[in-house]
Amino acid sequence: MIFQNSQIDVSHLPSIDEIQFQRLDPAHVKVKYIANSIFFLIMLAAVIYLRFQPLVSEHPRLANGLLVVVGVWALIAFVLTKMGYNIEGYALREKDIVHIKGVINRKQTAIPFNRVQHCEIKAGPIQRFFKLKTLEVYTAGGHSSDLSIDGLRGDDAQVLKDFIIKTTGQEQYDEEE
Repeated sequence: MIFQNSQIDVSHLPSIDEIQFQRLDPAHVKVKYIANSIFFLIMLAAVIYLRFQPLVSEHPRLANGLLVVVGVWALIAFVLTKMGYNIEGYALREKDIVHIKGVINRKQTAIPFNRVQHCEIKAGPIQRFFKLKTLEVYTAGGHSSDLSIDGLRGDDAQVLKDFIIKTTGQEQYDEEE
């Protein structure tokens, strides 16, 4: 047997720009807005509490500065949430699943089906209210998911999970769920 390791011309490979990504459910933005609102209300409560502490109450500019920082941070978070929704998506292909997300740090993850160990569908309380789910795909060697797609309609998440399980030949192990 002769060892071969031929070079591949990168210009002939398919472009990721040609992939048609599926958009997430529009309610996903609402879920993120609610989560952001809860976080920033807690931050606001902390700033108000600090405002009455001796060190901060003696320096009103510090207290006002903290309010401005939290306000600007909240504004940026809400704008990035909307922009992120316009970017985030997933694509199911013959041999893999691809997920793209991120406004500032764009992240694109492709998981080949032959590397998939198992899949899970999760939903927090706010997601359940909006009938959304998160699909988590795990590959061998880690404790956390390698791919997590938030904002899927419940039916879509189950269809994706079923397809991945069928494609990876895991049907016999999935009956416990």
